[in-house]
Amino acid sequence: MLKTFSMTLPGLLFLASTAVSQTVPDPTALDPVKVQQGMAIAPVPLNMKGLDPNLVGYGSYLVNAGADCNGCHSDGTTTQYAKGGNPYFGQHAIVNPATYLGGGRDFGAFPNSTGNFPHIISRNLTPDSTGLPVGGDTFDQFLLIIRTGIDMDHVHPTCTGAPNGTCIPAPFDGNLLQVMSWPTFKNMTDQDLMAIYTYLSAIPCLEGGPGEPANRCGPAVKTKAVADPKNATVVSGEIQLDGSTSTSADGKPLTYQWTIPQGSPSAAILHGNLAIPTVQFSQGRGLYTFLLTVTDSTGTSSTDVATVNFVGN
Repeated sequence: MLKTFSMTLPGLLFLASTAVSQTVPDPTALDPVKVQQGMAIAPVPLNMKGLDPNLVGYGSYLVNAGADCNGCHSDGTTTQYAKGGNPYFGQHAIVNPATYLGGGRDFGAFPNSTGNFPHIISRNLTPDSTGLPVGGDTFDQFLLIIRTGIDMDHVHPTCTGAPNGTCIPAPFDGNLLQVMSWPTFKNMTDQDLMAIYTYLSAIPCLEGGPGEPANRCGPAVKTKAVADPKNATVVSGEIQLDGSTSTSADGKPLTYQWTIPQGSPSAAILHGNLAIPTVQFSQGRGLYTFLLTVTDSTGTSSTDVATVNFVGN
């Protein structure tokens, strides 16, 4: 390998729409036994939101059984397995989730250790803050990398002079990934590669990896209520409130409750348990306040207010 949406068809169409000159796969045609096995052997929790489960399962089968991707894209043999789970010690294999596909394995100086040559270190394949895997690569880019071996990050260019510890000497081509087995993987089908990409989109983000920015996974998402509008002035006797940009820490659906806080003029709230309810002003002109409370699946709540100055009749 390399450095590097409810489970519905639209998630698949997103991936297909970004691909270059490939056949749109039919995930229902995948071997169900391999899909099931892939789901069973995935060593980390998977974020299945918007992803086709057939592609994820088959991708896991390819990554975790068909090829030892984690063998290269983890931080070396000493951390590849969890404590007490090293199969080479006669133990039941347990992959270390803290290093799974996060990159960092040092393959040593390339092409050899006798000169001032760079060390080749495996890249982080996990999704970054964009939600895209392989360091934020689109499927177009992923497909191009596998098919051609191009290094999108240009980590080790071809030397134009004496080796300086960062470049690689000719005849090696610095535009291409070295060590990584793309000459073999390029023979995989479009459906195989889409499945791998989809699976990599589902695994947890890990920090670190060569060339990756600090805090690549982004700030932690919190359950947060966002009520709109703010300080709006309207003449219509009926408007909509909007809490749809509120966020959930666990990514699961929020529950919504709109109320009138004490001291605010009364108004009729229609469908107050929806993200976007309708309100009708019943007390005439004035400044109206609406309190939004959102609650996530763990019971954590957050509140925010929307304010509307009604100046109509």
